[in-house]
Order: sequence, then C-alpha cells, then structure tokens
Amino acid sequence: MSDIVKQTTDVHFIVAIHALSNSDSTPLVAIATKNTDATTKSNIYDDLESLSADYAENTGVYAQAAAMFDVNGFRGPVEVIAYPNVDSTGVQSQGTDDGGTVTATTTPGIIVGITQHLFDGFKYLVLDGATEAETEALSDFLYDNQRIMLVTQPNSVTALQTLATHVAGVQTVKNQLGNTAAIVETATDRYPAAQAVAYAAANLPVDFQHIGNLSQFEPDADLTTDDYDTIAGLNATLVVNKAGDYMLLNGKALAGNYIDQFVHTQLVIDTLQTSLQKYLNRKNFPIYNDATIKEMTQTINAVSTSLLQMGVLYTPIVVNSVPRANVPNGDVVARKYNGFSLSAQIADDIDTINAKLDLTL
Repeated sequence: MSDIVKQTTDVHFIVAIHALSNSDSTPLVAIATKNTDATTKSNIYDDLESLSADYAENTGVYAQAAAMFDVNGFRGPVEVIAYPNVDSTGVQSQGTDDGGTVTATTTPGIIVGITQHLFDGFKYLVLDGATEAETEALSDFLYDNQRIMLVTQPNSVTALQTLATHVAGVQTVKNQLGNTAAIVETATDRYPAAQAVAYAAANLPVDFQHIGNLSQFEPDADLTTDDYDTIAGLNATLVVNKAGDYMLLNGKALAGNYIDQFVHTQLVIDTLQTSLQKYLNRKNFPIYNDATIKEMTQTINAVSTSLLQMGVLYTPIVVNSVPRANVPNGDVVARKYNGFSLSAQIADDIDTINAKLDLTL
C-alpha cells in the first residue's frame, strides 16, 4: 500500500504590496463578463436577489452566482466586473539615438477592466463567456502581477490543451507562482469552477483538491479514462468519483504548483496590507520616528499571530526594519517608508514569502 502525499515546494516569492481599494466591503470572489459598451462597470452583491436586478436569470453571470450561493457556508459578497466590449488603443513612444519611435498599442478590454479592480481584495476570479484570446491575455496579465487565482472552465479537452500550451509557454519565470487553473466540464449547465472558488473563498485556508460533494459536482459522463489522464497530465482537474465522494481530481494550477500556494500567499499579503492601512488610518498622519516604526512592527506581529492561529502560516513572520536614522531623507520628506522586510512560511505548501512593504505614512 502506498499513499500519495501532497508535495511541498520551496518558492522564493518577492512581492510589492499595494493597498486594497475596497475598505468597506471586500468581495470573496469575482466574475468577469463582457459589458454591452466600451466602459467598465463593477458592482458588489451580497446576495442573489440584488444581483438579479442587474443580471437576469438567463445570463451566465446569474447562473454562476447562483451556483456560488448554493454552496453551504458561502454568503458572498460576489463582485461582477463588466469589462469593455472593445480593445483600448494608444501609442507608446521610445527615444532613440536619431530621434524616437512611436508604436501603436492595443490593450484587450478584459485587461482594461480587471486592471481597475486588481486590488479589490477578491482571491478567485471566474469568467463568463470570455474568448480564448481574452482568457490567455488575462492569464498573462494576472501572472505578471502575481495577483488573483484565475479558475477557468474549459468545455473540452481540446480547449484545455490550447490554454495549457499557452500557459506553459509563459508561466516559467523563476520565483513566480502559476495562477491559472482549469476545471474541465463539458456540460453547459454545471459550474464546478464557480462552486469550487466559492467554497475555497468561504473556507480559507483550504486544500483545493479536497473540495467535494457540492451541488453541481458530478463526474462528466462525456469524458473518458484517457481524457482523465490527459487532463491530469496538463495539471488541470475535473470532478471525479473518489470512493463515493464527488471531488476534484487534484488542486493544481496549470503551471504545476498548487492553487493553495498562490492563494494563501496572497491572503498573507493582503492581510498585512489591510492591517497596516487601518493602523495608518487611525493615526491620521503619524510622526515619522522609531516609535511609529515599532507600532507598525507590532501590527505585523499581531497579523502573524492571527494567521498562525488560522493555520495559514507554518512559522511566525520574521520582521526586520530600518531605523529612522537610516532612512534616506528624501523618503522622509515624501512620507515614504519601505524599510520593512518580512519572511514567513505558509503551512502545508511551505512556500517562503519574502515581502517588501512600501507605505506612505
């Protein structure tokens, strides 16, 4: 008898921390859908009834939100981001020895929309009706920013292979974690991806591959054993029968790392930033001295204790700080402090996080 044990990784993860843009209501998950015009529209919904005022029951947004709210323990909020239905064009100039060059640029509408909501606080994002090109562009953008786990739902093995091939060619940067996942489902009326992210977001920290027995979790009768092998080989997943329980085959992102590794890292980062921002808001223009630095250090230590108790961290956060006397005078004048360096290990996945905090006092 042999047991398959979830393997750990040792990823050196460096990230710049930004303030979250939603201070009052932080959405757990988000749905991205194409708007009817060239603007971006976003709303946060606490229940299905309020969402139905903007998205009718026959829309993909409503169907996915309904699947989410059908998950036991999930109470929202859900953010719906309606991104522009056209690409954004512009120009980029670059100086050269003999003058300069001007290059036309095109930014997909889905990138324009998500850019405006990159720091709204949600950890998972699913898509409604995105094209192959839009999905690939968004995957690249989120990977470059190391923000948000994109959980796609390819409707065939062929569609999965196309996305997996693209991701394999892009998500290869050392010290960055893959953040595009795929749950294959050929049925058009089941949304296991939406339900999986709702459960995961409502139960942080969670082992994604242990999510199961949700109302829309059913083994796909149109997929064969060979399809299962192909899906697993591409680091994707699907709903399977595990000794009578309908669960996900695995919990990997397409780049090969586990979904948990990325999401729990972002959870630590966002919790730190939110706590420090609340401290600064309470102080209302604090004095730039060692006492303030000490109080912020104590705030970080309190976050560390909380995350340890949650089971997110494996070891406490180690905090190093630069004394006020060693801070460049230009930073003091600009009210900037980037003297914190933090190191911590995430439980289960055991990823090393090295984070640098850039704060405005």
